[in-house]
Amino acid sequence: MVWDGGMSRLSSMWVLTLRLSVAGFWLFFASQRWFNRGWVEELFVEAASGNYIPFYGNMLRELSASWEVLTLTVTALETAVGVMFLVGLYPRIAAVIGTFIAANLWLTFSFCDCLWNRQDPAQVFWFYYSALLLNLAILREKNQPSIIRHRRK
Repeated sequence: MVWDGGMSRLSSMWVLTLRLSVAGFWLFFASQRWFNRGWVEELFVEAASGNYIPFYGNMLRELSASWEVLTLTVTALETAVGVMFLVGLYPRIAAVIGTFIAANLWLTFSFCDCLWNRQDPAQVFWFYYSALLLNLAILREKNQPSIIRHRRK
């Protein structure tokens, strides 16, 4: 029985480590756009114009006109997901939102005829795909240990 308790504790530590790591990922990339979003326009417009997924590429090209609103929305969502993961506040809801963002980043930047894909397509693909998989791994976990301890009454 001691072994089971140890595995449960180890499993909880793994979930917490994974969740904190993914929180750092989302907060780092959101922080790149907190004070300067101008660099996103060229990147997004190029990815939208070069995207070769039929329906998704057309949708991106339509959205590229309002790139700034989209960037603000994604930045706010990434920040919220990172903070929610960090403090353990509704981590499964945060994982759903994080999975949605990661899937969109993967479809946007991995499936386009763009400079970064011509240079190193495997790195771009796996970078965004691993973010998607890590968010799905957090979503799959049933026990989500909090870094804020609950006091017993």
